[in-house]
Amino acid sequence: MVWDILSVCGWPIAGSREDVPIAPRITLVEEQSGVDGSFLLAMLMTNHLKRSVSNRVLLFAAHHTAAHYTAACQKLTFNTASALQSGHLRIVDMLAELYGSVATGGRTTGAELLQLISDRLAEVGPSNTLVIVDDLTFYSTMHPVVGSGENAVIDFVEQQLLLHTTAPDCHFVLKVNVSECYERLCTFLRDLADVIVELGPLPSGSFHELDEQSTLPLLSALRESSKTLLYKVHDRLVRTYVPGEVGIKNL
Repeated sequence: MVWDILSVCGWPIAGSREDVPIAPRITLVEEQSGVDGSFLLAMLMTNHLKRSVSNRVLLFAAHHTAAHYTAACQKLTFNTASALQSGHLRIVDMLAELYGSVATGGRTTGAELLQLISDRLAEVGPSNTLVIVDDLTFYSTMHPVVGSGENAVIDFVEQQLLLHTTAPDCHFVLKVNVSECYERLCTFLRDLADVIVELGPLPSGSFHELDEQSTLPLLSALRESSKTLLYKVHDRLVRTYVPGEVGIKNL
């Protein structure tokens, strides 16, 4: 079931014998309030690392702690400890950086946290790296001047992130909350993205077989094609459904 979600997102699957698609340069994950897309990020991380021994992942975790993502990858039967020890997987716990800096007078603003991301990006190897930022809207709320956060994040994406997209095999996954207060930021990121993944609750309300609905518009050059999946996160797998299949009604 993991493969269904990854293929819909346009990502090549580790171990697949089918024609391998080119991974999208920029994937935007739009998450509605009350929906947690960390399972999808964990899938992308572990899949990218399994595809090649030369692949690397750099995760900037602000929505959840580093421990949360470590546990999520382990639930997908991935040896997270080995990847961390070898340096193939690097997790920058932005919440730990923030809370630790409060006592020491260190990084406490959005601008300082964004600078930390820039410093870590400068250490990224020349290729085969997947950079995940979870999530960008966090940094827009950390600016002291009301309304300046979105501008600062947009400038950061233009001046820092995009500089790295010219590197071969360097890919970005950017996650944002799609609340109306971040509308301008989301619109800006949509224009950059090759693939947009929308995660939202079931429009018909709760259903005992499903946790959430994952609407995954898979964008072509004209951004016209799309697919929708329903999913339920279990202990060691993610079960997917197609709206209208047997046993799934009015979804």
